[in-house]
Amino acid sequence: MLSSSAWRPFPRYMAEPESAEETEEVTPYEHDLIVRYAIVGIFLILATASLALTKVIAMPVTAGVIFGLVLGPLVDVLARHRVPQHAAAALVVLLFIGLLFGAIAILAVPVAGWSDQAPAMMAALQGKLAGVFAFMDEFKRGIASITGKGAELSVSQGNPLFDIALTSSAAAGGLLIFVATIYFWLATRRHLKARVLRLCLGRGARRSAGSFFEEIESRVARYFALVTMINLGMGILTMAIAWVAGLPFPVFWGALAFLLNYLAFIGPIIVAIMLLAGALLDAPSILAALWPAAAYYVLHLIEGNAVTPVFVGNRLTISPFLVFIAFIFWLWLWGPVGAVLSTPIVIVAMVAQEEFARYRREKAKEEAEEAGEAEAA
Repeated sequence: MLSSSAWRPFPRYMAEPESAEETEEVTPYEHDLIVRYAIVGIFLILATASLALTKVIAMPVTAGVIFGLVLGPLVDVLARHRVPQHAAAALVVLLFIGLLFGAIAILAVPVAGWSDQAPAMMAALQGKLAGVFAFMDEFKRGIASITGKGAELSVSQGNPLFDIALTSSAAAGGLLIFVATIYFWLATRRHLKARVLRLCLGRGARRSAGSFFEEIESRVARYFALVTMINLGMGILTMAIAWVAGLPFPVFWGALAFLLNYLAFIGPIIVAIMLLAGALLDAPSILAALWPAAAYYVLHLIEGNAVTPVFVGNRLTISPFLVFIAFIFWLWLWGPVGAVLSTPIVIVAMVAQEEFARYRREKAKEEAEEAGEAEAA
């Protein structure tokens, strides 16, 4: 007698039995994991929205804490020489403000000189790049004809004087919050660290929290020290290029390259464009004005691909992709200040993740040792 499968006309179109994996339900562990990741995603969205809404306060406070981490070792040096913590913090903050105002005083004359020459620079650009500007105007008119919208965009819809006053007051308030955050962080960071450690339950948690604070300060301070030395070298070399090219106020160009080199990706491009614009004032042709900007950008490529990875990458290993994503995110959220703070924020997040992972490993090891001792007993 034939089996039931032999006389069926189309056995290949029979429904295939479902695999065991497809019929299995989600385990409680997998369910908890899904819920955990969903909660983390919701928290990140809410945190991003909160940082955007509280930008006026959150940005100077974050910048003050980052600079407090950088200046913390200097306060420790003064404290070891029996200087009170509050006095040491005040001295460091006053030194920082003094250096800032000293740099502004030194650069006031070059900045004023170049601001006076700004109309001449724009006239030189318009005269020698007339073809490029004409092409850009044609492109804007073409886009406007396709989209049906005007090519002009009004930046300020209100009173310009009111906008300037509002921006100036916001900047002054942010600067005051920034300086106050640095001082109070430097003056009270030891007490803050002690209180946080007292909140940690267990010796392992306190040890991990203590090493977390130490690693954050050492890594962020080391990062800023190395980057500052590299940027100082770039500023000196840029000043030499400006001097050889015959540009007025070479100190201005060196300071500009030093400051904008903190702004990754965008800063060097701005310096190169300004060098080109400055050289166009006296250069007979565009080719003659190109070499200062080209020389600077070649130096930047060497610095970004050879010098910085050797001196910074060996001590602070960060994925370039992660640095780029953090730069774009914080630039979008907080503007240029956020772009400068993006890498230190990534360093703090990496240290937190490493310390938390080490704490979990140590806790699992302790639990395994306790379980082994209980079995032996």
